[in-house]
Amino acid sequence: MLVLLHIFGIFARSLISFYKKIATNLSMQQLLKRNSILRIAIKHLFSKKKQTFAAILGVTFGIAACIFQAGIITGIQTFFIQRTIDFSAHIRIYNDGKKERKSILARQYVQNLQANETKSFENNSILFVVRNQKNLEETPRLRNGYQIMEALEKDENILGVSPFLGSQVLIRAGVTQTGARISGIDVDRENFIFNVQKYMTQGNINDLKLINNGVVLGAGLANILGTKMGDYVLISSNKGTTLEMKIIGINRTGVIAVDDSRAYVTLANAQKLLNLDGAYITDINIKIKDITKASELAPVYQRRFSYKADDWIKANEGVFAIFNAQNAAIYTVIVSMMLVAGFGIFNILTMIIYEKMPDIAILKAIGYDNNAIKAIFLTEALCIGFVGGILGLVLGYAVSIAASHYKVNIDRGLLALDYLPINFNPSFYFLSFCFGLLITALAGYFPAKKASEVDPITIIRGK
Repeated sequence: MLVLLHIFGIFARSLISFYKKIATNLSMQQLLKRNSILRIAIKHLFSKKKQTFAAILGVTFGIAACIFQAGIITGIQTFFIQRTIDFSAHIRIYNDGKKERKSILARQYVQNLQANETKSFENNSILFVVRNQKNLEETPRLRNGYQIMEALEKDENILGVSPFLGSQVLIRAGVTQTGARISGIDVDRENFIFNVQKYMTQGNINDLKLINNGVVLGAGLANILGTKMGDYVLISSNKGTTLEMKIIGINRTGVIAVDDSRAYVTLANAQKLLNLDGAYITDINIKIKDITKASELAPVYQRRFSYKADDWIKANEGVFAIFNAQNAAIYTVIVSMMLVAGFGIFNILTMIIYEKMPDIAILKAIGYDNNAIKAIFLTEALCIGFVGGILGLVLGYAVSIAASHYKVNIDRGLLALDYLPINFNPSFYFLSFCFGLLITALAGYFPAKKASEVDPITIIRGK
């Protein structure tokens, strides 16, 4: 930013120098010297200081708004995506319970086909009726889950795997009770691939291994229950089992839906709570080395192990759809603001052309052709765009810095934020500056074209 300020200072001094030369000794010889087009353009701009200043401010605020809005929107989205990548599986293998069961008739038909006895189905006088076919009870258990994990750990694409047992439970603290999702984990594996300790605001996740009845609550869940470190809570499952557990840690991911509902316990305690054997798991969470391959590898594992496999993008596609709609709305607003600034420049240059008709006639009379006249007014537009663009970069950066240090304390909605996450991607500044120049160039083109088509004889006769 210091470099940008330095460039702006040089340009401003150049403008003042040009203006002084033109104001003190404006002659035809000087106009025909080198940079005469720039000097005439600057003279025109300084002749309408208020309008020029208003046009520059329009570009400045347009670019600053573009930078700030792009920074804050993509900052929040990047924050969410980064947290999702940190504490969510890149690929999740689980039993979705949607195994297709063929009807009795379908099974009988297949058997008949195999025995070449399809004639019974071709007899229209026979009617088969099956009523109230009962569904078999399907559990979310991953059969041979640990064998699947062993096979996955040999895959060169995988960084780590972790078993998981999840279930809805009821947690009570005194007279307060709420529903929650228990997360039974292998502490070492879970901490290795998800870095759970990074998001512990109190306590240590490894204490789950040391304290037999320990539980780690999400920060929002702890607030809902009104509990703190060292308190005891009662956790009841739908199997009728209730365990008294001690709060040995508070975890805060920043994603409110997770923090308000998740409670970590050891895999053994989760199995005990649900009256399950020690081999029972519902999910295998996978971290891969190259996250961009998640959507490519998930179908491979699904075919290989015959269980549902979702990548992290598919698991959060609803949120990403909202982000896309949000981006479309924001960019529409940004473009609209820049177009408004462009119309301001168009109006100012049009006014200058009408007021400078005699000057245009004189310039054409002394040898300036249509292209030179057009270049003068395009230069005026680009000067407005350049100065407004530099000021917009400085203002946008300053506002973004101020916003990133402003404490917001948001604890409702999608994300919990202490400060606004601002994205300072240099491409935003470069693209905003180029977009500002493009809009001002387009806004200046039509007035410039009109000025180049002025007939000097008609103007002189009119005078």
